[in-house]
Amino acid sequence: MTLEEAGKRFAIGIEKLKGYEKDGLLSHQTQADGTFDYAESDFGNVGLIHALLKAGMDVPTLKSYLALSTGDAEEQKNKLRILRKARGRLLEEIHEKQQSLDQIDYIIGQTRKEQGGKGI
Repeated sequence: MTLEEAGKRFAIGIEKLKGYEKDGLLSHQTQADGTFDYAESDFGNVGLIHALLKAGMDVPTLKSYLALSTGDAEEQKNKLRILRKARGRLLEEIHEKQQSLDQIDYIIGQTRKEQGGKGI
């Protein structure tokens, strides 16, 4: 499978997929004609990788997460710990953005009062 085919299949841009490969999250085989070929298994985690990066997980943490297998109970605990930590960071960012939004709403209200209640 080529990156273009994978991009269409997973609805992820080619540049993002190239970035995933550059970061060591995807790998390919080079064919005799020099083209890159990706095995189906190489893309097994693309949706997961995309979601976790979009949520703000950094590449080293994501690599640690992906290196953990799914069978061992201790590794499962470590995966959950990584996910909970990422969730906490994301929730903190959401709260910060909400505070900024509240501040802007306050400034809008103050500006409206200064304008005599007229819309802006």
